Amino acid sequence: MIWQAICIALATAFLWRVLVSLKQVVSWRNAMKKLPTPPGAHWLFGHQKQRPFDPGFKWLLDTVKAFPRVYTLWQGPIPFPVLVHPETIKPLLTGTVASKKSPLYKLMADWLGEGLVTSNGAKWKRNRRLLTHSFHLDVLRTYTSVYNDCVEVLLGKMDQLAVQGKPIDVNRELVLATFDVILRTAFSYKSNCQLQELPKEEGLDVFSACETMTRFIQERQFRNPFLLIPLVFRLSSGYPEYKKAFQYLRKLAQQIIEERTKEIAQKMEAGNPITKPRDFLDTLVMARDADGKGFTTKEMSDEVNTFMFAGQDTTSTSLTWLLHILAKYPEHQTKIREEVKEILADRDSDRITSKDLSRMEYMTLVIKESMRMMNAGALVTRTVTVPYKVEGVTIPAGSTVFLGIHQLHHNPSVWGHDHMEFKPSRFLPENFSQMDPFAYMPFSAGARNCLGQQFALNEMKVFLGRILMRFRLSLVDGEPEPVPQMNLVTKPMEPLYIAIEHLHGN
Repeated sequence: MIWQAICIALATAFLWRVLVSLKQVVSWRNAMKKLPTPPGAHWLFGHQKQRPFDPGFKWLLDTVKAFPRVYTLWQGPIPFPVLVHPETIKPLLTGTVASKKSPLYKLMADWLGEGLVTSNGAKWKRNRRLLTHSFHLDVLRTYTSVYNDCVEVLLGKMDQLAVQGKPIDVNRELVLATFDVILRTAFSYKSNCQLQELPKEEGLDVFSACETMTRFIQERQFRNPFLLIPLVFRLSSGYPEYKKAFQYLRKLAQQIIEERTKEIAQKMEAGNPITKPRDFLDTLVMARDADGKGFTTKEMSDEVNTFMFAGQDTTSTSLTWLLHILAKYPEHQTKIREEVKEILADRDSDRITSKDLSRMEYMTLVIKESMRMMNAGALVTRTVTVPYKVEGVTIPAGSTVFLGIHQLHHNPSVWGHDHMEFKPSRFLPENFSQMDPFAYMPFSAGARNCLGQQFALNEMKVFLGRILMRFRLSLVDGEPEPVPQMNLVTKPMEPLYIAIEHLHGN
């Protein structure tokens, strides 16, 4: 009798949860139907036939033109409000409307755990506060020499290609170069990864393991929605490869942390303590909150993997699109080159210093416009924790909403009908001051903006300045226009080649 009672109670509780969930889904769907919706949504498959995330982003561009503030995207039978205007996005990012990272970020949980990208609430606030020191301006200045060292390896490889008359596979080489930067600045580890393969363990190194994780996450998020169901994914043929990759990355991060913790402890015992963090890893090991508590090994591992992913893939992708744009519009190349020449005048070396970065005014305009044209993060998601009224419709608490960053940056009602033209002058102070600050969000905005954005911008400036001082970039004859594809970051569908030519006298 007791077991029967327990079974009945459990069955009743389960049924009640199902009914409550169904009621919430019906309420959610009814609310979303009141928002404008692009035509053609099927009652079961939603906008799947329209293929909204297809490479090239044509559907996204057409849709933001027709629905310039908010619209409902149906992913199968589930509706998602998509916010594409500063006035509809701002309340979520400024805290006017309470929100948190959406459940879609759980796709990264096996890899990034509860690092800054994926965590919420008090944990995120504490970790953000403890890690902010790593990106203080005084710390960032010390990294400029590392940027120079890493780009010099890349320049040597470009020298050989230019002599042979061969184009450069720009994204591939920039991925290696920016990964070199991350390993040196975050962990003081000179891997030589630009010139030779990293040591492997059971066929994996840190670079290939990160690529594997990225591939599976974007497959689940954009290609095969059935794999979003945890049980289905765990039973899929690809899961063993995925599991092997994230276990490798967890183990590697733990080894790195244990070695550094041991080193710091030994120095302290020897009476020669480290009083100032030398890199990101030192900050993790030495950080303490107001109660004197530091990061656990698991928390440090989460942040190590977060920094390796977020600090490399986005920067290499942004640089890839930037170099392509400059190859396409050489007049901006010339202006940047003249600016850098003036800054480096009367020097024996073309190494760029931290003091030079603030003087690169035209280069900054070009970088900003390049990141507007093609931002690494085309789409981010949030879950509203309180009801949010937008365009007269109340989005229920618990709803997941999309922030369409690519659509925001190409919204004709925000940027004008020439939004597809490359115009760095948009970011001149007298022009950009007329814009809503939330019209441009390459690093997100508000309290959860990217902590490493200045790190990335400084790196891009050093790389671009050094490359343009030595080479002229141009499009490869016969190569088609690169097609952007929405993944975790927006990369070209196919390898992107750029022709390079030594400047006269170099």
